[in-house]
Order: sequence, then C-alpha cells, then structure tokens
Amino acid sequence: MYMTRVMIRRIPPPNIIHGILSAAFPGERNPQVNETLWRIDTIDDAKALIVVSASTPNALVIANQMGMRIQAMDSKTDTMLTKTVDYLPFLKSISNGQAWHFRLCANPVEHKRQNLLEKRGKVYALRSVEGQLEWLGRQGERNGFAVSDSFIAGDTWIAFRGIRIRAVTFDGHLKVVDAEAFRSALVHGIGRGKAYGCGLLTVAKAI
Repeated sequence: MYMTRVMIRRIPPPNIIHGILSAAFPGERNPQVNETLWRIDTIDDAKALIVVSASTPNALVIANQMGMRIQAMDSKTDTMLTKTVDYLPFLKSISNGQAWHFRLCANPVEHKRQNLLEKRGKVYALRSVEGQLEWLGRQGERNGFAVSDSFIAGDTWIAFRGIRIRAVTFDGHLKVVDAEAFRSALVHGIGRGKAYGCGLLTVAKAI
C-alpha cells in the first residue's frame, strides 16, 4: 500500500479526477475492487490530492492533468510537490489503545424503506449535524475505533451527470479499539462514494 500527495492548482469535478487517477495507474485493474481512495485537502493555503492505493501511481500524470507545473520542490516552502511513501510500515504500527487525530471525508447516508417488501430501502443523505455525527459513531464501531471528539469541518454537495453525493468532512480525535478492523478502514475506506472523493480516513499524531 502507498500514500501519495500531489500539490495541485485546480480541482476538476470528481468524475474527472476519477478518470485521471485511472490513467495514473497503468495496467489492468479489477473493476470490482476499489484499489484507490482519494481526497482533496487544504494544506496551509494550497490544495493537495491525497491518494491511498495498492500500487504506486504515476504522479506526473496527475499533476499534468490538474494544472500544476512539474517541479521537484516548491521554491517558496522547500516542500516536495509530489511525494509517494510506503504505507505498510505505518499500517503495521497500528495497535489497540492508540490515540490519533483523524480526518474523514465521507458520504453519510441512511436507508429508508417505503414498504415492508424492500430489503434496505432508498438511500438518503443525512442532513443534520447530529445525524452525521451519529453516523460517524456507528462507523467507528464497525471499523475498530471510538470517536473521542469530532466536528464537521466541511459539508457540500457533489453533483455531476444527474448524480448528487453529499460529502461531509469530519475532523477530531479517535482511539483504536480493534487494530485489524482499523487497518482495514485505512486501506479500504468508509462508506459510499469512494470513487468520487469520499471514504478516505487519515490519521496524524494527536497533539
């Protein structure tokens, strides 16, 4: 597993980013398996595409398509404009009881049945902050972590070609309670809309 960060200058629609990422991973890919998670983050005053993937992407393909001049370093900050690191050592270091600051951009939804014959019902986006945070708590129970505190850092609609996805960004702190399940969440993501920038959970040292 790998984590890649590419500093970008423009943000295309999510379906276009999905296509760019497909081009950045050469070779045959299993369409039934989600091999790539991604999210747009703000780092200081700049935008970055964060990608977690099973193989290393061609970061130059991403950068060229998203409007960034290819340079080794940012002359103002002396930071790498593109960087890929091996994610496995970090994943192996995860253990129960660890406390982390987290960020998750996700698509919180609920299923409502119109009649008793429906198995799961129609999918609806959760609109209230209370409902969204409760959804996050349930996801934690399923994915090996307990939320210590959290807040909504962003809430927006993604719309293209008749598709509407509510993308909610959660920030906060969590505690690992099931390391194996938590590793799986970091690799495979949480919730729906993964192809369009939702589902990627990342963590950093809690301050």
